[in-house]
Amino acid sequence: MDRADGASSPAPHEGRGEVKGTQSSEKTVFKVFRWTVYTLFLGGMAFVAACLVVGIVSHLNWRYTDVEASQGMNADGSELDQLQLGNCLEWLEQLKAELDRNIHNALKGAGDRRELLRRWRGWSFRWRRRFEKVGYTCKLTGYTYPEKSLLAKLAGIYRLQDVLERNLDRMVRAFIIENARSLSELRELLDRARKELQLPPT
Repeated sequence: MDRADGASSPAPHEGRGEVKGTQSSEKTVFKVFRWTVYTLFLGGMAFVAACLVVGIVSHLNWRYTDVEASQGMNADGSELDQLQLGNCLEWLEQLKAELDRNIHNALKGAGDRRELLRRWRGWSFRWRRRFEKVGYTCKLTGYTYPEKSLLAKLAGIYRLQDVLERNLDRMVRAFIIENARSLSELRELLDRARKELQLPPT
C-alpha cells in the first residue's frame, strides 16, 4: 500500500519544472503586453506629430486668406511702389478705425458678461488675423529699413498698433468682467427713466 502511494506521488523535480514553466509563460505574456503598450504609445506619438505638422501647414495656408490685400507685393520690401505703400497705409488706418469703434462699443456695452466676452474675443481674434495679414503682405515685420523711409514709418505704425491692441484687449476683458453687470443695470435704469418721461429711446 505504501509502495503504491509512493509510486503515485510526483517527484520533487517534476514540481519545480511545472513552476518554471508557469513562470516562463507569465514572463512571455508580460513581454508581449509590454511591447504592445510600447507599440501603441509610439504609434500615438507618431500620430500626434503628424497632426501637428498637418496643422501647421494648414495654418500657414489659411491664416492669411480673409483679408482683401494684394498678394502681388515684391519679395524685396524696399521695392514696394507708391501705390502699394498707399494701400498699406489705408489698411493700417482701417484697422485702427475698426479698433476704435469696437473699443467704444465694448466699453459702453450692456448684457450678459459671458456673451460680451464671447463677442469681444471673436472680434479680437478676427482683427488680429487681418492685422497680421497686413504685416505679412506689406513686409512690415522681419525687415530693417532706412530710418527716414516711408516703409520704416509704416513699420513703426504697425508696431505701435500691435502693442496698443494687446494692451486694450487685456483692459477690455478686465473691464467687462468687472463692470458688465453694472453697465447692464445702468442701461436698464436709464431706459426706464426715459420711458417714464416719455422720451424717445437712445
